[in-house]
Amino acid sequence: MWTKSGRAHKTRDAQASSAYIALMALTLLTDPALGRARSLFITIMCGGLAGCGFGLLMPLISLNLEAMTGSGALAGANAAVAALAMIAATPFIPGFFSRVAPRVLIAGSLAIIAIGILVFPAVREVWVWFLTRFVIGLGVTVVFIASETWINQLAKPERRASLLAVYATVLSAGFGSGGLLLAALGSEGWAPWVAAAAIYGFGVIPVLVLKGPELQPPSHDEASPATLLATARLAPAAIIAGFLFGALENSFFALMPVYGERIGYSTALLGLLMTTGAMGALLLQIPIGHFADRMGRARTLALITLAAIALPLLAIPAGNAALLLFPVVFLYVGIASAYYTVGLALIGEKVDMGRLAAANAAFIFAYGCGSLFGPVTVGAATDAVNPQGFLIALSVIAAFYLPLAWKNWRG
Repeated sequence: MWTKSGRAHKTRDAQASSAYIALMALTLLTDPALGRARSLFITIMCGGLAGCGFGLLMPLISLNLEAMTGSGALAGANAAVAALAMIAATPFIPGFFSRVAPRVLIAGSLAIIAIGILVFPAVREVWVWFLTRFVIGLGVTVVFIASETWINQLAKPERRASLLAVYATVLSAGFGSGGLLLAALGSEGWAPWVAAAAIYGFGVIPVLVLKGPELQPPSHDEASPATLLATARLAPAAIIAGFLFGALENSFFALMPVYGERIGYSTALLGLLMTTGAMGALLLQIPIGHFADRMGRARTLALITLAAIALPLLAIPAGNAALLLFPVVFLYVGIASAYYTVGLALIGEKVDMGRLAAANAAFIFAYGCGSLFGPVTVGAATDAVNPQGFLIALSVIAAFYLPLAWKNWRG
């Protein structure tokens, strides 16, 4: 009798626990007071999903193209297609927001990316891979612009840089976890492709289910490509910060292995250096964001620029002693990545709500241009002044921003 009573008691406890969990889940999904938190979760999740997918997809596509064709040039050209898609699509995306419900557009883009990823293992034709990469690039651009615009609209002015630093940190963490997935799954067979597709596919559910404040689309007049250029003039320091972030980030991760190999570093040591840089981007965004909220975003961009000029030059003598190079790389990548965090925060500070979508589109357009310009320029400099041209070029690119940074500091 005692045993039956005990079992009945345990059953009632389990039922009560299940009911409590269901009630809490329902509260989290429906409580109007938590609406802003739900929308913030979606925006930050989109950043993490995009980062994870990129961290897995970029090396996965390159490794497979290398195996299929034996051509590094084709692998590089395929990577450039994603940047071209970003540049081509960005001027028109704010207009899509004014015509299609933003949630539907985000969810549809995530679904298209997920389906597109599965085309790669299914069709082993190089031209199909280029076309698919372009389509996926379009979808990713929609997700990025939507999530960045949305989080800027949701951010409280006094905490804008701090919140965007969380977004950038999750983006970096996603990128790193994508690399871990590649290490675990390898580059052969369907498994890595299915994993990448699932990452984006599962992201559709919270976008459609978690209700809260919506992304406010621009009006028809504020969504034209011409408005994008006009809006960029409202926050030129922020837009050019996007260009610098694209140029410096892509140049570093594309050419640091070449530089390290030329000064005699082993592959294992190079891998550790790259990981150190990624950790800098991951760990320094939140403290820099807090600093920018207190110090001012424009002034913080000026300090970031001074560091982006000085640290590559410090890396030249540090390269002779690998242990000295590790902290320099950690600081350089972490601080230079804050062009993204603080640049986005400055856009939210300078641009009104109706033009945020156009301003964020201009930021992404500038990032795409920098992604094309940087590696080509830095690569040429690396060959011209072998090998230190790599570091000198990184410093020189940042130096071009110094007059504007100084003007904003004084203003």
